[in-house]
Amino acid sequence: MKTLLARVTSNRPLFIKLLVASFLVNILALATPIYVIQVLQRYVAYGVTSTLVTLILGVTFIVIFEFFFRNIRHRMAREYELKNVEIANMVLTKLNNIKSHIYEVSFELRNDLINKNLNIIQNTFSASTILIILDVPFTIIFLLALFLIHYQIGLICVLFLLIPFLIDRAYAAKINKLSKQSELIQSSIFRIFDNVITRNLSIKFYALTNPIAKSWNFLANRTANNREDLEAEKNLVNSLSSSIGSLLTISVIGWGATLAVDGQISVGALIGANILAARALMPLIRYVATKNNLLLAENSMNEINEYLKIPSDISEGASIKDFKGSIEVRDLFFQYPNTKNPIFESLNLSFGPGNIVSIIGSNGSGKSTLINIFSSVLEITRGSILIDEIELSQISKTWYRDQIAFSPQEPKFIDGSLKDNLIGSNDVKETDFARILREVDLANYINNRENGVNTLLEDRGETLPVGIRKRMSLARAIVKQSRLFILDEPTEALDKTGRDTVITLIKNERLKHKTIIIATNDEEIINMSDVLIDMNSKPRPNISMVKK
Repeated sequence: MKTLLARVTSNRPLFIKLLVASFLVNILALATPIYVIQVLQRYVAYGVTSTLVTLILGVTFIVIFEFFFRNIRHRMAREYELKNVEIANMVLTKLNNIKSHIYEVSFELRNDLINKNLNIIQNTFSASTILIILDVPFTIIFLLALFLIHYQIGLICVLFLLIPFLIDRAYAAKINKLSKQSELIQSSIFRIFDNVITRNLSIKFYALTNPIAKSWNFLANRTANNREDLEAEKNLVNSLSSSIGSLLTISVIGWGATLAVDGQISVGALIGANILAARALMPLIRYVATKNNLLLAENSMNEINEYLKIPSDISEGASIKDFKGSIEVRDLFFQYPNTKNPIFESLNLSFGPGNIVSIIGSNGSGKSTLINIFSSVLEITRGSILIDEIELSQISKTWYRDQIAFSPQEPKFIDGSLKDNLIGSNDVKETDFARILREVDLANYINNRENGVNTLLEDRGETLPVGIRKRMSLARAIVKQSRLFILDEPTEALDKTGRDTVITLIKNERLKHKTIIIATNDEEIINMSDVLIDMNSKPRPNISMVKK
């Protein structure tokens, strides 16, 4: 509620226009009860046809005007929905710019929760909801009209207007609790479906069907029970809200009839009062019905704001003109959060253009960790890395990553075509692109596809053979034509042809006088290397310079 009101009042000129339009809409809504009163008092009493025709024409024009004002008002309120697009854009920008270190070591982003929160905000912080809230203060117009007819009828209506809030106070807490439980259950169900889809082979080969079925049955029963309780509470509230209107009519007509018999009001005024009372009650019932959604949207907005507070990569900083690719490491120390021992410490070395640096060691020794540090994916715990004699911490992360041709151990791709994934936003000539595809032995594979480089990846490339994914990763690394070449296990799981392709590629990049860092246990690559970093030596890696 607070967020929506802040949004509405942030654009003062538009807010004033909406208030004026809402005032006119609610004033024009008085036409129908006034028409009823006038017809019964003037036409029924005197039977003058011209009076009836005038009243009908007048109220018809007013109803038409009210229709147009309502639609104009809704169109104006839709301008506030642009803020929902801004929020979605802010989330996307934040997700693109979150520090890679946070992604890797300390934060799990749930795309289902982000999408759920954005949908709740979009559906709740809408033009219709804004108009429901704006109509609430104008209930006083109908109350004043009722008091003008007779103060006793006005008082009866005031009492009934308080009832929706009392009902909400009595049941809101329980409904909110059940709604939150429902969200948690649905989130767990999403995880089960995600496991079934993304871990399907593991489930089939390792007899995990029963644990999945057990979890599903448990959640299915909880869902059924929770939904039954939630729907029962909502139905009770809706039934009570519907009954309020009926009871209000009974009270107004019943008490008003005694006033009419006493001659204090006319029959026309009595019927008009009943219409006015219903008009006064309607905005409040609508508002109370949206309160739960507003609360959910407020919570979703708070969660989105927490995402937006996550530190972003620093795009500001130095860039190096005529970048050469020399690297110096001084007393490097790294330890993952909430772990007992460091991955390594006291790492000191320097290397530069034309050098091949191989990081060797057993699985889990920290090869990929060091690769990610050189790639600025992870931030060091202590020490310093100098790039062309400038501290990496003082260099723009955006600029630095543009200087790196990076091929990770597990290549990841996005929904899109092969070309989109290989080129991205880089400007590459067609001839150069074709040459790169030949260099990584990917040309035949692509040419055999029906749509060539425009072939859309299925499942973001996860179903592609390992060798093809490795080649694609190498191709998009070469596309950048960067001075710093960083590869993580480039020959792992490749056949002889694929491995020979990688070896040839490394040799070619070395001839271009690039700085090459490779995490590997491949003997041929190790024998080509100028520097070896043995991560098996704990906690201080062993550095050896290979004599040629």
